[in-house]
Amino acid sequence: MSFAIIRQPVFDIEGNIFGYEVYLRRTHDLKEYPKDIPYNKATFIIAELVGELGVKRISEGKKTIISVTLDSILNKTLDLLTIDRIVFKIIPPQVETGKTIYANALKRIEELKNRGGVVAITEQLYSPKYLGLLEKASVVVFKANSIDEGKSSAVRRNNKKVLISNIESEKDYEEVKPLGDLFEGNYLGEPTLIKEFEIAPFLKATLMRMIATLNTAQSIKDFANVIASDVGMSAKLLRFVNSAYFSRRKEIKDLIQACAYLGMENLKKFTLLVATNDYVSVENPILWKKSLIRAILAEQLAKRKIPVLTNEAYLAGLFSLIDKILGVDKVEFLTEVNIDREIIDAYTGKNKDLSEVLREAIFLEEALEAGKEPLEKAVEDLAQRLGVMPFELNNWVMEAQEKAGEILRL
Repeated sequence: MSFAIIRQPVFDIEGNIFGYEVYLRRTHDLKEYPKDIPYNKATFIIAELVGELGVKRISEGKKTIISVTLDSILNKTLDLLTIDRIVFKIIPPQVETGKTIYANALKRIEELKNRGGVVAITEQLYSPKYLGLLEKASVVVFKANSIDEGKSSAVRRNNKKVLISNIESEKDYEEVKPLGDLFEGNYLGEPTLIKEFEIAPFLKATLMRMIATLNTAQSIKDFANVIASDVGMSAKLLRFVNSAYFSRRKEIKDLIQACAYLGMENLKKFTLLVATNDYVSVENPILWKKSLIRAILAEQLAKRKIPVLTNEAYLAGLFSLIDKILGVDKVEFLTEVNIDREIIDAYTGKNKDLSEVLREAIFLEEALEAGKEPLEKAVEDLAQRLGVMPFELNNWVMEAQEKAGEILRL
């Protein structure tokens, strides 16, 4: 499906254009945010596209305003931008941040401010819980239907500006004009298209960067240093090792410890997983979840049948629907992004053992989707062939479904 990057003007009190806010939309609806797309994914895509197009082109020398979830402020993709032309409108985190990630987010915001960036926060973050964030912000954003004189006065007493959004009529504007410093809404200026795009080219570029990173890391320490250079990736790694995927009792808080816990092969798998997850889960979350379930099942099956190809089985399942998700030729695409030939051979049939494991994983995943009775029949049939108890195989399927959900929340 096609997406669009659009912009909407923001005006000052005198009616001059202060800057343009940039949004992600579906091409068929430029006014409504696509609610099936997590905000942290949108941040990632917008940052790459704004970096590619250039803020000068987008905002004609004015400020460019982009919404960034609090956890996404850590993502190094933001460094693609001309920081001193950006207003970072911080919105609530997609995944609840702990003290460590929140502290790192504040450090990152201070770094962006020192480089000339401006920080705005939405009204949801205007609370004692986020006092450190409030102190660093220069602008607080309210919707036209939620601002009042008390809120406006409180913000201005702290030497911050008030941006009022969602102004939809002349009546709205006249009512809120005395309360604000900056104004935005369809009444003042409707959104306009900057660029339409497809997800596939961005996924390819991201995978290329990740694979290049994999090839430079020769040890756990090397890998930890690479991941540490991207705070967003670090946060995702720590969330991953502490998720239900691993059912750990004691939380891992140290990045090197997390890398050591996963090991080299799992680190490579994780890096590819996150790089793909950032885009594919936006393009088609339903098919991506099916792919994740297949990957986890293929991994379990391979452990029993071909242990030496466990990681390859996982990735074969992971990319099994990439052609349908992105509308590409699977073998051609995976060859171009340098995925191992053994994995590609699972699709062509040249690697018979891996092909069989993949077929069995797909068989179970499709039975799961079909419902209780088809799943029971599939489990009974395959359990007998594998020489395992049906309840054990059924547990694999249920765990795969749960773990896929955890990965989607990264």
